[in-house]
Amino acid sequence: MDKRILKTKAAIYSSLADLLLEKDFDDLSVEDILERSGVSRSTFYAHFKTKGDVLDSISRNIFDHVFSHGLSKEHSHDFSAASIFEYETFFVHILYHLKDEEKLIHAILLSSCKQRFFKDLREKMTSLVHHCIHDGLFTRKDVPEDYQVRSIVESFLSLIEYWFATNLAETPEKTASYFIAINK
Repeated sequence: MDKRILKTKAAIYSSLADLLLEKDFDDLSVEDILERSGVSRSTFYAHFKTKGDVLDSISRNIFDHVFSHGLSKEHSHDFSAASIFEYETFFVHILYHLKDEEKLIHAILLSSCKQRFFKDLREKMTSLVHHCIHDGLFTRKDVPEDYQVRSIVESFLSLIEYWFATNLAETPEKTASYFIAINK
């Protein structure tokens, strides 16, 4: 992606994080984001239609990569040697990307837009969790699979909230191990 586009989006994301620490997402306007970011109206609208589109873009930037099955070396972690069938790696990978965007994710979790953000993650995780169940990572056979999937996905969302509430006190690996242990 063009460096100018990356720089513009980074300015918008950073401004959104700052603003969410000051007021709720529902109370923000595109004008607030423009003023804080210094991005022109025409540049903003070249990339986004609404403030909701900004949030959706953040979700896509994090989750599309993690769920793409492309495990490559990145600045904060390296899963390039891992197999896409090592499902624990997916959970750790998600946590690394959330940690990489710590300020932004923290601000989102404090805002009314948390549910929209979690909706995106919930949709991505549902398929992953079905695969985890079928391949034996989660082995509860005494409950309906759809309920088990829902429970496991919601458990992961709860884990994210817990992890951020503790200021990311544990590593992504340790945090993911709690999730795996409680859902086995």
